Amino acid sequence: MNIFPKCLVHGLVAAIVGSFAGLQTASADSVAERAFADATHYTVRISASTDYSFLESDKGGWDGAGFLVDRERRWVLTNAHVAGYVSAKILVAFKGHARVPATAKFVDNFVDVAILELPPGSIPQEAREARLACGSTPAVGSDLGAFGHPLGYPFTATRGIMAGISHAKGYPQLQTDAPISPGNSGGPLIDLASGDVVGINTASLGERRAQNMNFAVIARDACQILQLLREDKPATIPKIATTFAVDEENVETLTVAADPQFEDGLGLRAGDTVQSIVGSDAKFESAAEFVLALRGRSGKTPLTVERAGKVTTIEARLTPSLQFVGRRGLLLSGAVFAPQFLYEVSNPDEAGRLVVHQVEPGSTADLHELHFGSQVMTVDGQRIQTLSQLEAIARRAMAAKRDLRLILRTVDSDGAPTETYWVRDLPIDEVDWYPK
Repeated sequence: MNIFPKCLVHGLVAAIVGSFAGLQTASADSVAERAFADATHYTVRISASTDYSFLESDKGGWDGAGFLVDRERRWVLTNAHVAGYVSAKILVAFKGHARVPATAKFVDNFVDVAILELPPGSIPQEAREARLACGSTPAVGSDLGAFGHPLGYPFTATRGIMAGISHAKGYPQLQTDAPISPGNSGGPLIDLASGDVVGINTASLGERRAQNMNFAVIARDACQILQLLREDKPATIPKIATTFAVDEENVETLTVAADPQFEDGLGLRAGDTVQSIVGSDAKFESAAEFVLALRGRSGKTPLTVERAGKVTTIEARLTPSLQFVGRRGLLLSGAVFAPQFLYEVSNPDEAGRLVVHQVEPGSTADLHELHFGSQVMTVDGQRIQTLSQLEAIARRAMAAKRDLRLILRTVDSDGAPTETYWVRDLPIDEVDWYPK
């Protein structure tokens, strides 16, 4: 005979289930607490400033975060925009310790990743390396935590979930609803179940209608860079000036949109369809993923290509592109001229797609209506191949006391060139390298 009323049995079952769920929640919370506690031992504060302006950033100061990834080499991982896209003064501080100077060892020109190097003896005894998730990305719905210094509040945490993979920047990024604010940039995005760092907090979509749409560089991209640097190999993507068309019908191939503006070593022509990198199982749904699959490669690299209806193998000859640590420009009459994209050049002297990076207010260039972001088509009728070539032309013009005739192409607010061209005659009263 059943001596327990049904309602009592149901109540006991509910209580047991509720207690078990409560234990699971408490256990998950304690794991998350440990993950954030660990983050205080590897996360750092970063302050930086520069006297130089380029397209990517203005002169002045800024703050961000980073985290220790190699104690022996004294390397801190952060964002490229935190390390700075040009020569900058950088200070780094672990929690409870004074700031120390750091140098930018590597600043990527494609993905928002940088590595800072600290001076010997500057890492506290209690500091530890972050564990990077160099393999798979977290599943959608996984609990994530962002750690850093949002709006100047040091060593603080926010929580959210893994929302998915975004291609808003071209290359894949983690999307999360864990709040990310200024000061979080460069800090760790943590899988709260494992404590592993799965991303580098990078940006927030700050539009009024956006609801907690935040992004992080995927840790595996940083892992690849770290491994190449540890092996003393070039870690930038290859020099690339080829543009690709979107093929929505076949996302695993890339068709070349136009012949490259200048030689990049890929050997591709307009209309070629890239099918694979020979010897690699890498799949790419965008040009960015193809480029990332080429990171660290140099010299002869065979590609499978469909050309004029026939599948063939061509031999690319790849050269590592320039990282931002090598960014240079030429200062003419108050305007700074430099390559627009460093992944299009392989040394600091190449001009690549030459654009105006800065116009000093009140300068001769400002008076003669040179505009920030304009693309340089020709100078005195010549296509500029190197900054040294531009320097020589400018110095001859200054010695002869004559103007340089520039043909400039307007770019829109997104940086894309338009079909509007301008003639500008620029008197030369200053020629100098920038930075000097």
